[in-house]
Amino acid sequence: MWTSTSMTVGESVLTSVMGFFIVFAMLAFLAIVILIFAKVAGAVSGKGSKQPAPVAAAPAVEDASEKIAIITSVICEELNADPNELVIKGIREV
Repeated sequence: MWTSTSMTVGESVLTSVMGFFIVFAMLAFLAIVILIFAKVAGAVSGKGSKQPAPVAAAPAVEDASEKIAIITSVICEELNADPNELVIKGIREV
């Protein structure tokens, strides 16, 4: 027959703290292992030769109305809005 023994409050707290410690220690261990594997895989596959990503050149804009049209189209694209729904009162450089 199974008998149950109750734990005191102190034993319960100690058990909980030990459980949290074990979980976080294993998470830290796994993070370190993943970092080591990433370094090894990067050294083996890339041999350290990284080339910078190409930077897209911004179009040269000469006219103020062209700037307004470009900014309006970007705002409409981000907001998924129709250009006729927007009222742009002013544009200033930040």
